[in-house]
Amino acid sequence: MSSTMEECKSSSKSFEETWSLLQKAINRTISVAEGLDSFTSKDYISYYTIVYELCTEKLGEENAKLLYFQYKKAIEDYISSKVLPSLRGKKDDILLRELLTRWSNHKTLTYWLLRFFHYLDRYYLPRFGHPSTEETSLLSFYDLVFDDEMNQQVGDAILSMIHEESAGEKVDWKLINSIVAIHPEIGDRSTKNHAQGFVERLVKDNVAFYSDVASNWIASSSFKFKDHTPKEEKLHENPIVSSKRIKMVSSDGDVFEVDYKVAVMSQTIEDVIKANPAAASDEISISLVNSRTLKKVIEYCKKHTTESESESESSSKWDDEFLKVDQPEKLFDLVLASNYLDIKSLLDLTTNKIGEMIKGKSPSEIRKIFNIKQELTPQEEQEIKNEHAQAFQY
Repeated sequence: MSSTMEECKSSSKSFEETWSLLQKAINRTISVAEGLDSFTSKDYISYYTIVYELCTEKLGEENAKLLYFQYKKAIEDYISSKVLPSLRGKKDDILLRELLTRWSNHKTLTYWLLRFFHYLDRYYLPRFGHPSTEETSLLSFYDLVFDDEMNQQVGDAILSMIHEESAGEKVDWKLINSIVAIHPEIGDRSTKNHAQGFVERLVKDNVAFYSDVASNWIASSSFKFKDHTPKEEKLHENPIVSSKRIKMVSSDGDVFEVDYKVAVMSQTIEDVIKANPAAASDEISISLVNSRTLKKVIEYCKKHTTESESESESSSKWDDEFLKVDQPEKLFDLVLASNYLDIKSLLDLTTNKIGEMIKGKSPSEIRKIFNIKQELTPQEEQEIKNEHAQAFQY
């Protein structure tokens, strides 16, 4: 287990104390984006787990709201303190190159952070009506960087470069195209016709010459926003050999070695591997799942990795047998494990089964079935009943 996880689990921490660990993760991510650091699979699962635990504890919903706003603020602080100062005072192609570098770094930053904060996207942000973590990061860049002054400067820089071409000098059209493509990459709020606005300025200011240039530019393949990101920056494109074996370590230290296809039924595990393909042979710590439960999870994944469409009926019967456990609380453990590992089919299967088991039961009967300790005071329980009075009528 990483030192970060040990630090987080060493005591019962407040949100502020736990957020300080995530702020360190964000600071490291900034260094990674700038090429000064790198992450291991242990780092990845560690940061993901911190967010997961904050969102699934007793105050999970409040924590999720705080997490989102702290996440957004951290990104805005980074842009204000690092990105904007680097652009000030620069002109022409120097400005465009710096802007492109900062945009590339920001995409790398976003790539990592949306994975650490992935649990927010699964449940809370859709409920709160907030943009996804990815949208939040990209739109923050647009809102803070592309104000009217910067748009004017970027347009002037592009015009200046095209003036140079009219004078017989060679122009880096790849750079221009990459800058214009930033707006469609960000999304609708950045107005996808922003690129067209640059072209309109060219035509308006220099009809005789630049209308031909603009027309050729629009007609050429270079205006179709090709991805010119250097290959080494595409973090997710390293293929993983499907025959590779993946090692997972349970919370009580048992090691399970499984086929790659079995492991990646878990979206969490797949993200860990994709984040650092070179470390796919390393052991992946599953710190919130004990060996008994992880063994059952692997059994399920093996079955549903190898089955064919023609076996769907027999698979359903297999699922029914799989859910027959000697202790009902083991089902609850499977729900928690499949939620943490993000195995949607297993999560659906187990929650549906539990739904059948608790139908028509009182809260006290449900606690008895699953051996759940009462953590609420009578007053808190009554408040919940009052808040959800309609549900308790059935």
